[in-house]
Amino acid sequence: MIDRKTVDPRIKLTLLPIVGFTSFFISDTILLFGLIVFAFFLYVYSSMWKRALRFILFFVLLYCIELGLGKFCEASIVFAIYMFIYFASRMTLIAMFGGYITKTTSVSEMLEALNRMKVPRSIGIPFSVLLRFVPTIKIEFKALKENMKIRGIVTSRFFPLLHPIKYIEYTLVPLLMRMIKISDELSASALIRGLDSGENRVTLTELRFRWADLLIGLLGALMIALVIVIQKIY
Repeated sequence: MIDRKTVDPRIKLTLLPIVGFTSFFISDTILLFGLIVFAFFLYVYSSMWKRALRFILFFVLLYCIELGLGKFCEASIVFAIYMFIYFASRMTLIAMFGGYITKTTSVSEMLEALNRMKVPRSIGIPFSVLLRFVPTIKIEFKALKENMKIRGIVTSRFFPLLHPIKYIEYTLVPLLMRMIKISDELSASALIRGLDSGENRVTLTELRFRWADLLIGLLGALMIALVIVIQKIY
């Protein structure tokens, strides 16, 4: 993992579930831009503004589609698509915060943060394995696409659009097989490191709560409260 300036993991782990709950509590998508801006600030703080920009552009695209479909919701099929876009925009916000955590938090930092927050190990260990699992699957998917190009299966970048069923078959089946194997490997790795041991663990990771962490945490809480208050008023 690249050494970036980041926020204390306890702040990130506290904000993520609150943002996730708030995103579904807010009915007006335009209000979610307040939380999107805060997430953008976190990415910029950690020098990942390009990634944040992609999230924002995708969110704006979803909002434009939602706005356009809102005028034709009388038809049931249009309403179904509208609801799909509505939930996709909320999930994009959660994915933005989740992506920030996976990119800026190591497994040891996550375990130490969860340990200090007194989170039960039955929750903390699967969460930490998930933190390692998602980037690994991303690497596997990238390798799978390169292999398909080398073997001449995917001949152009438009192959997924021209042959969507074949593309899903060629990617999903081997990816699922790799996921099963990777989950076994990660479980074995966790057992070797003694994660299932009942003894107190010793860690070399030292978490320090700084003034910048406190200010960012307060800013996040303020943005969430502001969005909720505006939702209540209007």
